[in-house]
Amino acid sequence: METEPRESDASSHSRNRAIRLAVLTSILSKFGTLLLRLISIPIAIRVLGMEEFGVYATVTMVVGMIDMMHVGIGPALTQGIARALAQGDRAREQGVFATAVLLSTGLTLAAALVLTVLVIALPVTTLFGENFAPFADSMRRACGIAIVIVVVELICIVMERARDGYLETRYNNAWGAAGNFLGAISLFIGVKFFPTIEFLLLAINGSVAAAKLANTTHFLLARRYLWPRFDRFRRALVKPLLFDGARFSVTYLMSALIEYNAIAYLIGRLSGPQSVGMYNIMVTVHFSATGIVQMITIPLWPAIVDACSRGDIGWIRQSARRIRLMGPAFGFAATLGMVTLGQWAFPLWVGDEFTLGPAALGAFGAYFTLHLWRHVNQVLLLGLGDVDFAVRVVVAESLLVLTVAWVGLANGVGLFGIYLGIATCLAAVTAWIYPMRFARQIAAADAAASTPSSPTTTEHCPPRSQPAAPAAARP
Repeated sequence: METEPRESDASSHSRNRAIRLAVLTSILSKFGTLLLRLISIPIAIRVLGMEEFGVYATVTMVVGMIDMMHVGIGPALTQGIARALAQGDRAREQGVFATAVLLSTGLTLAAALVLTVLVIALPVTTLFGENFAPFADSMRRACGIAIVIVVVELICIVMERARDGYLETRYNNAWGAAGNFLGAISLFIGVKFFPTIEFLLLAINGSVAAAKLANTTHFLLARRYLWPRFDRFRRALVKPLLFDGARFSVTYLMSALIEYNAIAYLIGRLSGPQSVGMYNIMVTVHFSATGIVQMITIPLWPAIVDACSRGDIGWIRQSARRIRLMGPAFGFAATLGMVTLGQWAFPLWVGDEFTLGPAALGAFGAYFTLHLWRHVNQVLLLGLGDVDFAVRVVVAESLLVLTVAWVGLANGVGLFGIYLGIATCLAAVTAWIYPMRFARQIAAADAAASTPSSPTTTEHCPPRSQPAAPAAARP
């Protein structure tokens, strides 16, 4: 009778320790990311000018759409690894990993081939708009480089998601930090000799891809039993991985695709590269600041999957209370800082071409705060396995955001109107739907966990697992 509580305490301690280590190493990683962006953006704008910087931003954002062209099996792999470990099932662990890696690699290469054909076959003005005609040659070369870099990153990201399932996010963070520092050094040394869009891609994005490749090598050397051999490919796992991967792709990538890539693309077609450059500056701020919260939420998600598998609802409730306070508080603080200090800090950082006033920065801050609220609640729902509901909500909200942005840009609204429109959409949808759904799901989980005859925690959580294999039995 006493074994189960001790196992629950040990699992809780292990999860908390993994999250603490992930957060500590993530501080180093995020510091490197911030350093790279703080250095790269002002250097790029001052050397290339806002217009050419906008061309670079357009290339990276459009090529980044490969994220949605291939199925995001990575998050489904994280969940599969976490559950296999909780059940001590080594064979399933190997099968899930090999199937996910081989399948994702094939789909990524296919998506890259499609994009490559489009870049070669269609004129730059057809793809990006007439405003990009003066940069046609450099954009073709940059697109080729960017496609190669993104393919390497996407293949390696699958390995990172596997590490998340092992609660080893700390290694992803450490290698990420190394890539960021390498990028900063490469940019600082080489930008004076190679002031081109192509070099900017290699220095910033290429360094990150190189670090991810090193992380992949380290992971596979440490777990040689996981090498993705073809004889471990399980056809029976293809459908669940594709289905779960597609759903996770929507929940994790749909919002980013619309709010970062698609809107930037519309801005480029309707307003030109200079406006894209300004938008990219704020995307960088958004992405960097969100990364601070993700230091906790990235390792928290697989930990919630583990807790859900073991029926540890009290731990989930306690973790949810903390993260739901932290996210909005950070958003409010960031908004206050941008509104009060932005008019001085941003021009000092990126130069006098920065033109957003306090009203636009306030609208951006409102969008950012609501984004964080959506993010933390979505992490909680996905940890509980409520993926289908999150998919429906994300699709509806993203389509609403895209429609509002398209109409606004067509009628000549500036970035203030765009940010205010996105914030309004988030407030109307996920700001209240996600919290309401989580409250319902956690109440159902609590009720099910308190019923001795119930084999599950919720209708979405997997059945409570048998005790995991001893740690010494795992490499």
